[in-house]
Amino acid sequence: MKAVNTRMKKPMHIMRAKLMKLTEYEEPVVNKPMAETCMRHVKSLEQRPENPTEMFYAKLCRRHLDNSKLVAVFHNEGLDAESMNRFQRRLIKHNLHVKLWGSRILREAISDSKYHHFGDLIHRYNLYVTCEEPRVAELLKAMKKTGRLHLLGGLVEDKFMSLKQMQDYALLPSLEVAQGQLAGILSSAVSRTHSLLQLNQQMLSVNLEQLAKGNVDKTEG
Repeated sequence: MKAVNTRMKKPMHIMRAKLMKLTEYEEPVVNKPMAETCMRHVKSLEQRPENPTEMFYAKLCRRHLDNSKLVAVFHNEGLDAESMNRFQRRLIKHNLHVKLWGSRILREAISDSKYHHFGDLIHRYNLYVTCEEPRVAELLKAMKKTGRLHLLGGLVEDKFMSLKQMQDYALLPSLEVAQGQLAGILSSAVSRTHSLLQLNQQMLSVNLEQLAKGNVDKTEG
């Protein structure tokens, strides 16, 4: 009598296996915009109770913002670790530092402060660059070689600026150059005024000399 295999399952025919794989049910992928996904994450954060640790880091974040003259907000579009390290090395040369603050910590840090404009830019995939000096030109130069980071705006010397305004700010001369240009303009105006005053005196002197010479000629005649 032929033995019947009751323990091992007979393998499915390859054509039938392919057909079964094709007819399997797959759940549809919900393609929601990234902004909607980020806002859903923010709403879930707002429902959490207060955390003493988060409050502590929020105070540190607020202190760091107060001591920085430049705070730039970037949107991270999936930058890999190697590119991030290269970006940080380029920034450190100019004393620029990358900060990764959580959304809840940063929102707590900017609440009821002059930084409340950042509330519209805070999302889940952000990173922040800070500096004690407003080195906007160096920041824009460093980000040109990084394709997956997008500058959204920032705070420059206590003034909230968009990307276009920061680009215009970077074209402005430094304080030393502006002072030199102002000194040149003032000195040129002073020298011009001095020359005009001297011109009137010279013309008056020439006229008096000619008048005196004419009187002498009449007396001799």
